[in-house]
Amino acid sequence: MRKMWLAVRHEYIKNVRQKSFLIALFSLPLFIGLSVGLGMFIGSQENNSAAVGYVDNSGVLDNPIAISGISDRERIEFVQYFDESEAQEALKANNIQAYFVLPRDYPENKDIGLFFTDEPGENAIRDFYDFLQLNLLSGYQPEIRNRVTMGSNSILRTPDGLREFPDNEPSVSMFLPLIVSFGFVLLLLISSGFLMSGFLDEKSNRTIELLVTSLSPAQFVGSKLVTVLAIGLTMLATWIVVGVVAFIVGSNLLDLAWMRDITLNWRDILTVVAVALPSYMFAAALMLAIGLIIGDNQEAESVGPLFFLVAFIPLWFAVPIAREINGSLAIILSVIPIASLLTVGFRSMFIQIPLWQVLSSVAFQLLLVAGALWLAIRTFRIGMLRTGKRIRWDELFTRHKDLAHEEGR
Repeated sequence: MRKMWLAVRHEYIKNVRQKSFLIALFSLPLFIGLSVGLGMFIGSQENNSAAVGYVDNSGVLDNPIAISGISDRERIEFVQYFDESEAQEALKANNIQAYFVLPRDYPENKDIGLFFTDEPGENAIRDFYDFLQLNLLSGYQPEIRNRVTMGSNSILRTPDGLREFPDNEPSVSMFLPLIVSFGFVLLLLISSGFLMSGFLDEKSNRTIELLVTSLSPAQFVGSKLVTVLAIGLTMLATWIVVGVVAFIVGSNLLDLAWMRDITLNWRDILTVVAVALPSYMFAAALMLAIGLIIGDNQEAESVGPLFFLVAFIPLWFAVPIAREINGSLAIILSVIPIASLLTVGFRSMFIQIPLWQVLSSVAFQLLLVAGALWLAIRTFRIGMLRTGKRIRWDELFTRHKDLAHEEGR
């Protein structure tokens, strides 16, 4: 056992010191950060917080009601001008970004003029019409005015009452199970790739022949799996720390409301983790077995995309799964290793997955993990009996004595 842990320690240190590991470690946080930053930049370019002027020829806005307190969103300041020449001078002096002109017979005539030098932000037009609507309702009680101006705020609720979805805009909390699932998929693909490439390097430089003299087949396979699990946990812990720091900075320093409103549904997250762990172990054991069977790196590169395709099968069936979120297809894909990751994450956005389905998925995948481990150990044991010959699939199910007799002839 001591030799096995020495092999794990050596393999782990060797991998985490590679530049490729550091690139993979920080690629996901950097990608998410750049995506969020780009989205915020695009949003800031579409909006403009500068004041907006208006000329009211109809008298509707003679005693305007301010719109600033209608919602939590920051509203634009509106400045009244008594004639168009005054508003035009303010526009030329860059005191306002644009100005509106209401016709004399408004609201019968809804032909409102908009004048600007540079195109105003989308929030300028949206806020002005909210401001106008609020003042058209000046004869009503404040509660009615505010309610009409804010618009509808419906909440969709699932039949079991466990999920709620606001119709105005989705929250990050709603997508957290799917985000966690995507993180595990990337974790699985990246760390399993390290396992495959490292093992093939050992075969090419004949390091594996030294390991054969020190480790039993079970210890060898066990050391590889423990190593890939350690690599995966290192990456996961780093991503969690980076994510926590990002949310602290975003919610406190950058004052991003969508980060402050995030709530964690631990049952959904634990469901994803429970399904992810056996999928992770199955993929690692199966890739190790395949690495023992295939001959070189070129063949290994053709196997990797197959795991990628299996992982993203749920995306192909997203529509039928969404239509019958607790149907047969959704349940079957929740059980299949690797494909279960995104399936469970996607379904957890809409329902609380029944415990029996989670336990069934975990139990079935653990059985497949045991089979993959047996396959890896069997493949390694057969490979010890020969040099320079490839292992045939039918040989994996041939008795050891028969195989040894065949090798001796």
